[in-house]
Amino acid sequence: MKSRLRTFDLWNMFWRCLFIQGSWNHKSMLGLGFGFSAIPFIKRLFKTQKQREECLRRHLDFFNSHPYYASWCLGAVAKLEEEAKRKKWDDSRPIEIFKERLIGPLGAIGDRLFWDGIKPAAAGAGIALALTAGWIAIPVFLLLYNIPHLAVRIYGLREGYRQGFDIVSGLSVRRYQRWFDVMMMAGGVIAGLVLAAAVRWSWLQGAGRMDPLHAESFVPPALFAGALLLTWVALHFRISRHWTIAGAVLLGIIISLAAAAL
Repeated sequence: MKSRLRTFDLWNMFWRCLFIQGSWNHKSMLGLGFGFSAIPFIKRLFKTQKQREECLRRHLDFFNSHPYYASWCLGAVAKLEEEAKRKKWDDSRPIEIFKERLIGPLGAIGDRLFWDGIKPAAAGAGIALALTAGWIAIPVFLLLYNIPHLAVRIYGLREGYRQGFDIVSGLSVRRYQRWFDVMMMAGGVIAGLVLAAAVRWSWLQGAGRMDPLHAESFVPPALFAGALLLTWVALHFRISRHWTIAGAVLLGIIISLAAAAL
């Protein structure tokens, strides 16, 4: 089939997909960005201006998902449009339904994996390094975050184009559960590293300004120990994070006031 997509077309779609949020709006969400990213395969598959306009118009409608996982749908839609042209489908409605059905899974997986997992973990590692090693934290944070970010976009686009409709079978929240668990564990470890780095930094900052035997010099390690104890209690008794945060704030105030009184 002469109109089959080239590798260049897929890479062109990938680069465009990096800007998929550039035209975000309340009416179509990522719809305009999806249409912009779809232009390379539309130009490859359709030769007349009328056919291209009709196809582009279909892909400017409402579409929403996690922006990094949008490439999975984009690759699959390119495959389906190619299949529809080759087999001369009478109706494009199956493709539109397919896009609608992917909105939920792509959003749920992407939000939990990146917004709740990778992003906080990478930011925490960057903060810990900033407090201990200085400027090296910036490139480390960018690498820790963007390697999985770009890998997900590229892999999703390729797999979407390879599998078409079958991409749905791999987009299950249950299939990603182990990755969610790993990121949660990594987030806990990194949070501990950040606390340790913050205590070390506070201790070093305060060492030159106060007597090491003064009560205020024991505030950082006391807060650290109190935070660890509070975290254990919250996890053991399944206390909500809102009450845990409130308790941490109250604990910090009590320890600080006690140190100031002494």
